[in-house]
Amino acid sequence: MRIALVALAAIYPIFVFCFLVILKIPLRFFSIFVIFIAFTVFLSVTSASKKKSPPGTKGTRKKSGIPMRMISALLLGGVGLACLLSNQKVFLKLYPILMNAVALVMFGVSLFFPPPIIFRFAVLMDKSIPGSLAEKQIENYCRKVTLVWCGFFVLNGGIAAWTVFYGSDVVWSVYNGGISYVLMGLIFAFEYVIRRMVQKKLPKGKLPVDILDARDLSGITIIDQTPEKVILEFSVPVSSDYFNDHFPMLKVLPAVAQFELAVRMAHRYLSGSLQLTHARRLKFSALIRPDIPLRLELSRSASAVSFTYSCPDGHIVYSTGSFCSSGLEQ
Repeated sequence: MRIALVALAAIYPIFVFCFLVILKIPLRFFSIFVIFIAFTVFLSVTSASKKKSPPGTKGTRKKSGIPMRMISALLLGGVGLACLLSNQKVFLKLYPILMNAVALVMFGVSLFFPPPIIFRFAVLMDKSIPGSLAEKQIENYCRKVTLVWCGFFVLNGGIAAWTVFYGSDVVWSVYNGGISYVLMGLIFAFEYVIRRMVQKKLPKGKLPVDILDARDLSGITIIDQTPEKVILEFSVPVSSDYFNDHFPMLKVLPAVAQFELAVRMAHRYLSGSLQLTHARRLKFSALIRPDIPLRLELSRSASAVSFTYSCPDGHIVYSTGSFCSSGLEQ
């Protein structure tokens, strides 16, 4: 039933043309049929959403795609009812325009309330993306793809509107039931080729457990932040694993821990993803004891990230250095 309803929605313009122009079905009779189809779609969506989870599982049934089918049913029922009451065929032709408008709103809103909708689709298809080295680069790419689709919906909706008010029934049916799908297919194909090229340049692998959470750092506070620079204040509690056996009688934060924290902080708070290649100019000037206030300043250039550990007022510099990364570009 679902497949049949999706197919019917896809060929809706041809369906309208065949019944109204070729078979010359009375307009109000056809409107009732459209309302019936919309009601059937609505029932299929609501019944699917009410199904309980299988025994032994927690949570509710996954509702992937249900909101869009619900919107489609409501719009279809609305145009059918408007046509039934007014006996004007133009209302039936508005359905493709309305669907383009809904898609534009959904895609456009996700740009202002990230992650973008294409990234959400990507995560649904590939569960390895969250927490991967390339996650931020993939999200940036998906944002650009989402912008492309927004542009398409604007253009496609505009042409669909022209066919409604200025084109013939044949032009409306051919464009909305054929040409628009061909254009969508071309975008899918072109994006697939670009995506394969981009994937070859992405860093591979997963990030280890985020030690910023696992080490239970005390009170990370953002003092200043831009895409290229961030200043943080925090402390490393004596209970942290970092201090185990280093040294039992004089606990200090190891140099390797300071470096690791700088890399993780940069990955979390600076724009662009990071794939460490090598470090340089590391200098450790003073011991960092447990629970003391620390200020970490990270700055990002075209090919490296530099870090400085100091006390909050800056009169003691504990360590400095930089590391290069092949994943710094946006």
